[in-house]
Amino acid sequence: MNTEDRRVRKTEKALQNALAELMLHKDLHHITVQELADLADVHRVTFYSHYHDVYDLYEQIENRILGELENLVRKDPSHLYAGVYETVVDYMYENQRLFYMLLCSENDNAFKSKACSLLERKYIDIWMYEDNLSAISDEMRFLTSYYVNGCVAILTMWAKGNYALGKEEVVRMLAKVDLNFEGMAGSE
Repeated sequence: MNTEDRRVRKTEKALQNALAELMLHKDLHHITVQELADLADVHRVTFYSHYHDVYDLYEQIENRILGELENLVRKDPSHLYAGVYETVVDYMYENQRLFYMLLCSENDNAFKSKACSLLERKYIDIWMYEDNLSAISDEMRFLTSYYVNGCVAILTMWAKGNYALGKEEVVRMLAKVDLNFEGMAGSE
């Protein structure tokens, strides 16, 4: 049973990596199951035993990454923004190809939107904890959305730049944005 689970994970990982590789050069809607199967070195039947189609594979990758990202930022008990930045940057770095695919492809921006919503909720939770608040204003919600979308834009540029900047530099930039945002949010 454990051997079979390993084989399943290996096949799924090969298909996910193949999709990420193909999406470096093609849009999702131009990728065929046969191309994926060939690149992953699996049979088409094997692909269909795991996924309905290419879009199902993409959606499952998106959902898995979002779920793992949510678990990571929820686990951070520090209530510190820097901890969230470091967690997200480390996770992106460990999953470079997949994040490139999700953030930099010309497909819809559903992943970015979902990731921003997740990070907005975490940011608001931290802010409410820090200031001992039970609710926040509409203005703060707008500002938080602006702030998080800016941070995701930095992460997207990092991915588009093939992760050339060091992780520490990216975390430093995010902290710099946060420092400036605190001044803006404090004038609420």
